[in-house]
Amino acid sequence: MLLCENLKMAPVKKPKQQLQRTFIKEWREFHNLSQEAAASRLNVSRTLLSKIENAKSPYTQQFMENAAVAYGCEVADLIMRNPLDKDAVWSLYDQLKKASPELRGDILTMADALIKKRTGTDG
Repeated sequence: MLLCENLKMAPVKKPKQQLQRTFIKEWREFHNLSQEAAASRLNVSRTLLSKIENAKSPYTQQFMENAAVAYGCEVADLIMRNPLDKDAVWSLYDQLKKASPELRGDILTMADALIKKRTGTDG
């Protein structure tokens, strides 16, 4: 029987996990909050908030739910929607939500007609 008790192996270095980019920082900036003020609202340290905003530390589900409440958005918005991008389709969606049902219907009908005209499709 062979014993390898004294064999020393170099530790295997795990590859660093690359965290996905979020728009948490942009939502904070959209609401004109400093990191200190936002961290206080989220009940985390400013340092941790900075690390999460810069994808240096992972976030938890609870953090995201708290951030969504604090920033008046949905959790999904924090991951995929930049509120500072005024030319994004989201901006149109926000405007449609504010419109009366009649105006919203008119706008959607016009948009549908324009899309059909430009793409040459009927549906």
